[in-house]
Amino acid sequence: MRVNVREEDFEYVELFGKPALLTENRIQTNSVPEGWYCYDLRGSDDDPREPVTIEPYVVINHAGSVLTHEKINIPGEGFLRLGNSLDFLDEHLTFQAFCEEHDIPYPADNQTFKLRPASESEAGLFYAMTPEKDAELGCIGHVRMDFGHGGKEFWHTWWPRSDETLNSPEFKQELGEVVDKLRKTVLKDLSSMSNYCYDNGGEISKNSGQYGYVAETEHYRYCLRCNPKPGDYQAYLTCFDKRQQELRQEPPVIGKVSFASGETLAYTDPAIFLQVIRDELPYKPTSGFQYEVLTDDPTVRKGADDILYDLFGEENPRPLEDYGLTQRGREALKNAENPNLPHSYRWFVVENFACEGETRHDTNSLTGAIDRFNGLACDSKRLCVTKDDVATVYLAIAQDGETHLDEGWRDNPRFAADSTVQEADARLQLSIAGLELSGPTITMGGM
Repeated sequence: MRVNVREEDFEYVELFGKPALLTENRIQTNSVPEGWYCYDLRGSDDDPREPVTIEPYVVINHAGSVLTHEKINIPGEGFLRLGNSLDFLDEHLTFQAFCEEHDIPYPADNQTFKLRPASESEAGLFYAMTPEKDAELGCIGHVRMDFGHGGKEFWHTWWPRSDETLNSPEFKQELGEVVDKLRKTVLKDLSSMSNYCYDNGGEISKNSGQYGYVAETEHYRYCLRCNPKPGDYQAYLTCFDKRQQELRQEPPVIGKVSFASGETLAYTDPAIFLQVIRDELPYKPTSGFQYEVLTDDPTVRKGADDILYDLFGEENPRPLEDYGLTQRGREALKNAENPNLPHSYRWFVVENFACEGETRHDTNSLTGAIDRFNGLACDSKRLCVTKDDVATVYLAIAQDGETHLDEGWRDNPRFAADSTVQEADARLQLSIAGLELSGPTITMGGM
């Protein structure tokens, strides 16, 4: 794992008598500010976690990485023995806190872009495309680069791939700045590229030996393909104008309608599409009107069904959640997995679960839910919790006179690392054993 200097919680140490920061992870070299230095520690073969040397870069037996404000002179053999020169100060500091501790100006984060490994869906952006596809994606051209015979040189050639008007002075200036920044990390030399690819992944396809990385600025997207092997071109940086992509993108067709006459119409606007269904559906017997929903958007799919049910004087029994998740819903589920975000909880008990007379009892606390659950005399009941109004799990189940805890929440990514649910499970264990006393209601939703 590689960490950003500005986001890591470091151990505060002294290295050769000088203050430094230590992490067991590798440090993203492109996050190290100018005037600061990053080194790796190597562990011994007997104990890989025990640092014995400090080196510019360690692959095997990596025992940690250090960040210093003073350069360490590494001898020609490529390593410096630590001896007793690494002392732990039993304290953790962020990079900013370290700067404040030692009256060092905290460097501004001047990164205009961040390089990330490409996703599988982006693989095609790194190779030659048809002129039509180049135009569709706003491809300006690509820079072909190699490090020469010794792996230390830097040769490059620009290859235009579209209307020359896209190769504007604005773009040329930014491209130069992007390449200059990449020259300090992944494009420094062949060895640096090999190390970068080894540490950051991004292999475009399995066993291809080709690695893809993407950087985005306000108006441009840069796709860097790395080939960290000698004897061939080592890099291709393909450049896209995002504004051109937006101009060429057509809104997707979300629905179609047809008539007995053979006329067919396609719609991209949900409101217009639903209004056409509403206006034309009553005349279906004479016009032969048919409609087809082509989007996964649950609001459109439910809207079309609502109109159909309403035509027959009925109400659509299916709630919106039955039609699938919107992008917002997917983001809400993802946020529910994050233990560092605030969350809300709704505790409730289901009486006569899956039986005649099933009744839901909502409470404002876990204590209230436990009291309600224990107070019900029915043979089938459930104690449940809903988190952030997007995810629900059973916590306790009573069936045919036997009560047990449901452990399914432990495999649910929305609940597995949730301290509130973990505490609830512990309390329910006591409650089932008859050891927890009913007490004042404690609302846990805000914890």
